[in-house]
Amino acid sequence: MKKIYFLLFVSFAISSIQSQGFEYGIVGGINLSSSGNLTKLTSELTSIDQAKNAVNGFNLGLYGQLKIAMLYLRPELHFSKFETSYDALSVGKTRIEAPVSVGFKLLPLISAFAGPTYRYDLSENTDSFTVESVQGESTLGLHFGARVHLGKLGLEARIERGITDNEAQILSDKNVNIGVIDERAPLLSLGFSYAF
Repeated sequence: MKKIYFLLFVSFAISSIQSQGFEYGIVGGINLSSSGNLTKLTSELTSIDQAKNAVNGFNLGLYGQLKIAMLYLRPELHFSKFETSYDALSVGKTRIEAPVSVGFKLLPLISAFAGPTYRYDLSENTDSFTVESVQGESTLGLHFGARVHLGKLGLEARIERGITDNEAQILSDKNVNIGVIDERAPLLSLGFSYAF
């Protein structure tokens, strides 16, 4: 009998949270090599063939989104896989990413968002050498982008990047200790989301 009451309580709690602006779903997308400079983006990806060659990985995961007045808070959890080649060297990585976005609807169908991204590297594989000393490293970076809302389907473009030396200095001056600063190169990600 206690199990029935518990299930009724959980289902009531979930339905009341959803009615107050909570949604959840799946996310996925492709990652493209890019400078991350918005003014140079159109010159870097001038054709479909260039865009296909720039794809260097994918991400797949889950999200939750809570609407708060005119803003929304959207934590996500992704599994990402990357492969980068340079001359004869090919390096692959898998990692868990946890971006947390604060978004604002600019128009009924379009929103802008930004926030921090926590990353935990699961593996680092190469074709020509082994890396034994690097076993799971976590870093913190930033992301920003825009999302188009089409009912339950969402389409997005985001740029993820590391934290610059100036930003790290500002955080340090404010006594904000966030662990290892991620100084990675910018990455363009094109994705989708589907709400349940």
